[in-house]
Amino acid sequence: MTRVEISISLHSNLKAISERFNGLSSLKIRKLNVGDKTKSEASIFYLDGITNTQNIQENILTPLLKMTKMISIESVIKDHLSIIDVTVESSIDEIATALTKGKCLVLIDGYNQGILADVANWQTRSVSGPNTQQTIKGSMVGFNEQLKVNLNLLQNMIQTQKLKIESYQIGNDSKTDVALLFMEGFVDKQVLEKVKKKINGIDVTYLLEARVIEDALEEKKTLFPLVFTTERPDVTVSALFEGRVVLIINGLPFVLIVPCLFIHYFQQPDEYNSKAGRFGIRIFRLFSWVLALLLPAIYIAITRFHTSWFPSSFDKKLLSSSDTMLPFVWEVLFILFIFHSLLEATLRIPKNTTLLVTLIGTITVGETAVFAKVIHPLTMIVVGVNFLTSMHIASGGLWGALNLLRLVFLLIGNFLGMTGILIGFFLLILYMASLRSMGVPYLSPFIPFSLHEMKDSIFRGDLRRLVNSKHTYPHKNKNDK
Repeated sequence: MTRVEISISLHSNLKAISERFNGLSSLKIRKLNVGDKTKSEASIFYLDGITNTQNIQENILTPLLKMTKMISIESVIKDHLSIIDVTVESSIDEIATALTKGKCLVLIDGYNQGILADVANWQTRSVSGPNTQQTIKGSMVGFNEQLKVNLNLLQNMIQTQKLKIESYQIGNDSKTDVALLFMEGFVDKQVLEKVKKKINGIDVTYLLEARVIEDALEEKKTLFPLVFTTERPDVTVSALFEGRVVLIINGLPFVLIVPCLFIHYFQQPDEYNSKAGRFGIRIFRLFSWVLALLLPAIYIAITRFHTSWFPSSFDKKLLSSSDTMLPFVWEVLFILFIFHSLLEATLRIPKNTTLLVTLIGTITVGETAVFAKVIHPLTMIVVGVNFLTSMHIASGGLWGALNLLRLVFLLIGNFLGMTGILIGFFLLILYMASLRSMGVPYLSPFIPFSLHEMKDSIFRGDLRRLVNSKHTYPHKNKNDK
């Protein structure tokens, strides 16, 4: 695109900028004369609603009206404007973008440069606690939608010059600010180079959701999330000191972290803020993930092929002599459908009707369906336990992969039994081992095995050793950039 520069004619610039905004009513133009003996025409441009007009009045308009002489644009900034963030710009495109970001523009007739001053007045949500990864003991602060606020939270927690912040703007028509953060001396350089390359290669009209960046960082389509997301500043700080790269997108109340490993979804802040759960909680979560994935499939496989594993009294009462109307596999699918419908409803409907929907679902599934012999009581118990265990990792990106894989294993168990389930689970592990997050194996430090990195995997190690030891990440090809 050809770069269009502003001219020395104020009237030409007025026309050019007005055409860029196509008669936008919120574009305000304040005309004035500056200088004492030799009057010069000037204009102040700003977008009403996103700028602080009092700031413009006190720190830009009033000083310009009191100005008696003017030598250059730089002299106006140095001698008269009492505002911190001021730059000089000559490109019409850059000026138009700056106006949409809450800056005001000062143009003076006879000069082919404009003065941009940051007077933005964005409406922000106050800092509150995170909705996910909640903790009983520890930080209660979460990110909000403003990039500057999120950077402020992180810089308050990391008071060192080793924290590096690089700024990007993504979007051809609407430019969104993105900040890339890493710790110098800690960051994995190969990961950092890959992230920068991916960010610079994003070509989109606008950036509204983080999924655009996630797709670019994941490199290929996969069931499992290869980019970790969190609303917690303390989790983000830990990731930075672990040598990972953080991306903050203006307008979103969470950050993106790479590389993302499978074990990261089973690590929660509570383990680092208290003594409880240091040795067993992650094993419990891993076991819950396996149950959430395989329990319905195992139940269906037993009812179809392996009832002989149980005593005859148990088999006749609960398995082979079932008098419900639906086959076991359809019972499981029916209850899963009801549970997901309830979950979707509670997320979408007004909060004051959540209790009503929950009661209706409880009565429909928990009492009526069992009493009418539509579903077996044991099926209700199995799917209920399965759904509860899946909620342990609901806050992470594994939720979507789990829902799909649960159905796949359910079908495998229905047609191939336990042998098919074991083979399918083995193939799933092989598939996960083939995944890479920014070149780092998804199942590390298990595959490939790294004894040094096991200090914070299955068990949470001693915090002093964790803080003082650097993390290293294996790469498939050391020369791969």
